Amino acid sequence: MEELDLRAVAENERHPDKIMNAWKELARGDVLRIINDHDPKPLRYMFQIEFKHTFAWEYKRQGPDEWIVEIKKIKPPAPLSPEQKKKRDELKQILKKLHQASPEELGGVKKEAEKYFKEVEPKELAMAEQELIQEGTTRSEMKRLCDVHLEVIKAHLGAASQRLKLPASHPLTICKDEHKIIKRNLKRLGRILEKLKAAGSFDKVKKEIDTLKELSHFFLETEKHHQREEKALFPRLEAHGIVEPPQIFKEDHLEFMAKKKTLNEIAMAQDKKDFRKFVELLSPVIEFLTKNLEEHIYKEDNILYPMAYETLEKEEWLEVRKKFDAIGYCCFAPADLEKKKGKKKRK
Repeated sequence: MEELDLRAVAENERHPDKIMNAWKELARGDVLRIINDHDPKPLRYMFQIEFKHTFAWEYKRQGPDEWIVEIKKIKPPAPLSPEQKKKRDELKQILKKLHQASPEELGGVKKEAEKYFKEVEPKELAMAEQELIQEGTTRSEMKRLCDVHLEVIKAHLGAASQRLKLPASHPLTICKDEHKIIKRNLKRLGRILEKLKAAGSFDKVKKEIDTLKELSHFFLETEKHHQREEKALFPRLEAHGIVEPPQIFKEDHLEFMAKKKTLNEIAMAQDKKDFRKFVELLSPVIEFLTKNLEEHIYKEDNILYPMAYETLEKEEWLEVRKKFDAIGYCCFAPADLEKKKGKKKRK
């Protein structure tokens, strides 16, 4: 990683050409880190004009006194045919209309969008969202607005996911199998909360409290699931020019990890609080996880994973699986790993 600390450079000597030339010298996959005393946003616009879709821009710190941004050189996407570009632009316009529609207009816009979304593949949707972000929509705004168009296209997204017939040893199968276990435990978590709300004291829910502690540990362990995605799968997508979707999922992971830690802290300290206060603290955390983590899993199963399967080559999946094994698993060991362990024991 190359680093330029502009804070030590006089204002009149901070020429964009120096930064852009330093970036040009990077090999694909390398990163230029810039440290500045103010937001280098104008530089991003210059990169968009000069380098278009061959860079990934990520803020690591955003002020007030120090701004750090990392600019990664990525593989440019294959050029679109005129027909593909027309479809991409139409999709972006529909997404914009969904985002901008007033409550009175939303019903009509949704009906219009449904007809179009019947033929939209997950990768095409993700790339349209990426272009909107690169054109100025913030990631936080895109995350919020995703809920609007996801509601419209849910009926059509599942088809691409169901078409994926992969072996049990494939990284995507492993992730989806883990998702099933995570969703089952989210349902258990929701049922426990309902029982706690109906009870009046710790004495009436001793069994549920024990299960809550067990589940809080389970959800901390699921961090390995996110680590495998971030360290093995996402870099491969970024190398193919798919940058923004992984960044949005990473931000979700950070938010979930904070909530999981809070869940564990509350569960393990239940004896230090009165029962009513305990339930008050616990309720918003469990409600957040059961709603948002479930939706996150849906988006991964039906958008991220089909898009990844369409994008990565066979040899790349072998490398992804090696990294999966090196990081480890949270909920279960893949069947082929269990067989290997069994053979070693017999020897």
